[in-house]
Amino acid sequence: MRALVLHGPGAYSVESEWPTPEVRPGWARVRVTHAGICGSDLPRFSRTGAYHHPIILGHEFSGVVDTPAPASSRFKGGERVAVLPIIPCGRCPDCEEHGPFHCQRYQFLGSRNDGGFAEYCLVPESNLLVLPPGVSGRVGALVEPLAVALHVLRRSGFRAGDRARVYGAGPIGILVAFWLQVFGAEDIVLADIREESTLLARSLGLPAVNVSSIGRDWAESAHVVVEAAGAAPALCDAILTARRKGKVVVVGRSPSDTTIPHDLFEKLMRKELLLVGCWGYDLRGEESFLLKVLSERGDFLEGLITHEVTLADAPSVLRRMIENDFHYCKLLITLA
Repeated sequence: MRALVLHGPGAYSVESEWPTPEVRPGWARVRVTHAGICGSDLPRFSRTGAYHHPIILGHEFSGVVDTPAPASSRFKGGERVAVLPIIPCGRCPDCEEHGPFHCQRYQFLGSRNDGGFAEYCLVPESNLLVLPPGVSGRVGALVEPLAVALHVLRRSGFRAGDRARVYGAGPIGILVAFWLQVFGAEDIVLADIREESTLLARSLGLPAVNVSSIGRDWAESAHVVVEAAGAAPALCDAILTARRKGKVVVVGRSPSDTTIPHDLFEKLMRKELLLVGCWGYDLRGEESFLLKVLSERGDFLEGLITHEVTLADAPSVLRRMIENDFHYCKLLITLA
C-alpha cells in the first residue's frame, strides 16, 4: 500500500510498497478515505519525531471497513466509519476512573501505532463509529477534534447563560465556540491575532474579533475563558478576561515554556480563578450524541476544511505548513 512514512525528524516520504496491515482478533482493516493533519503532527514531522520509527502518523481520519476482524459480530465490510485514536487498556485504575487519556498502558493510532496517513489502517473495532447516512467522509475525519472540543466544554463546567471567551480561532478554538453555541451560550466571543482566522470564523456564523480590538469591557467579564491558541500571551489575556472565581481552561499547547508574569499570577490568585488543564477527550456514553450533532451540523463542519491534498502531495504541503507558508484551518489528505 501507499503510506506517508516518518523515519525520524525531518525524514518522511510517501512509500508505494509499504506492507498492508493484516486483521487480527478485535481489529479491523479500514480503507482510509480522508485524514486530517493536526497541529500536533507538525513537530513530530519536523523536530521531535515519534515514539518509534518508522511510523505512519495521522490520528484524525475516516474511511470504510475493508476487512472486519475475524468472527466480527459488528461489521460485515463496507461500512463508512470515523476513527477514535486512543486505545486504552480498559483495566488499569486510572483509565477506569479518569478516562481513556489517563490510561497508563494506552496505545494511540498515529503516534504509538500506525495511523491514517496511508491507504489502510488497522483499528480496534471498538474505536470505530459508523457514520450516519448523509455525513461525508470529509466531516467524519473531524470526529476526533470535535470530541476534543466537547471535552473542553465538559471540563469547563459551562452552563447556559454563562459568558464565554475563547482565545485562538484555529480548528479547536472554532469547535469549542461551536459547542458553546450548541449548549446555549448567549454571550460568546472568539479572538485571534490572525485576521484570516477571524474572517473564517465569522463566515461560519461565530462572533470573532481580532485580539487588537479587545477593549476594557473584556476585563473580568467571563465565567469561562478557553485558551486554545497555545501561546503564553493568550493565557495571560485569559487570566485578565476571567471574572472573579471564573475558570480558565487550557487546551492549547506551546512548543516552548509558558511563563505567567508575577502581576498576572497575583491576579490569578486574588481572583481565585480555577486553572483547568484539558487533554484529549472522553466520549464514554456520548458517542451517539456526537454523531447526532455531526449529522445535524455537518454543513458547519465542512466550513472548517480549507484545503484538500492527495497523499502524493502531502510531503510538500507539510513542509509549507511547518514553515507557516500559507493560511489554513483544517487540511485533509484525501485518499478516496
